[in-house]
Amino acid sequence: MGMQINNNTSASDAYRKLAAAQISLAQPTVAISSGLASTESVVAADSTDFEGKTRAVSAENTLAAASRLTNSAMAEQMVDLTRVSILAQPVTAVSAQANQLNSDVLQLLRPAA
Repeated sequence: MGMQINNNTSASDAYRKLAAAQISLAQPTVAISSGLASTESVVAADSTDFEGKTRAVSAENTLAAASRLTNSAMAEQMVDLTRVSILAQPVTAVSAQANQLNSDVLQLLRPAA
């Protein structure tokens, strides 16, 4: 398999690390070019709106990354389950044939009624 997953880090640990990295990023600021009080309040509102949108996008990206980690872990488990199932099928078939042979031998040894 080309992709390797670090089994020491759970998806929740990776999610926490990613969230901490997102929070540590500097938030964008808007420079106020005019000294007017009304302009300052509009710029401050725009800056707050931009910051809120930035945080929303950051949270969405964090959840998407955590989802990818969870999906890859689930895919790895499904591959293991499929492998075990495929390896168990011949064992079941051989066991059934061996049980059938024993039953045939027992039928030959029974007296005819």
